[in-house]
Amino acid sequence: MAHIVAAREISDVHTFFQNLIFIINIVSASCKRNDELRAFQVAAIEHLVDIGEIETSKGVNQVGGLQRFEDSKWSSHFKSICSLIKMYGATCLVLENIALDGSTYSQRGDVAFSFKLLMSFDFAFFLDIMKNVMGITDVLCQALQQESQNILNAMHLVTNTKTLIQKLRDDG
Repeated sequence: MAHIVAAREISDVHTFFQNLIFIINIVSASCKRNDELRAFQVAAIEHLVDIGEIETSKGVNQVGGLQRFEDSKWSSHFKSICSLIKMYGATCLVLENIALDGSTYSQRGDVAFSFKLLMSFDFAFFLDIMKNVMGITDVLCQALQQESQNILNAMHLVTNTKTLIQKLRDDG
């Protein structure tokens, strides 16, 4: 919980998560939109299979929805980011449809704003950076939540996480 609060103290990170929440809430607001999202994702997967970009086997290429997150759970933030990345194209198509066919001018305006946001370089950049950083820290968080964790192993995990984040920063 402390790392969520600390991360949110950085204004760009806070803004990123507010925008992420906004986009996910718009797309996940109704069963119709969720069905549309899944249909677009199925079509995208079928196309990628047809052109040989992805392989098929049991348990891969499953279609889901955008993952909403809980404020106090770091791993749910990570899952939200990963689900948006996985369903990025389908999310864009749903937003485009709502922007064109929304029932009110305010709905169309909100969706047009969220679509522009989703397509912006800054948002895509933060999406990728946050996925990488949170992927590293999620491993640490999951390990530290295990009751069987001893202090020496925990210190080793923290050191490894710090090293990976520094490498990510240096490579970026």
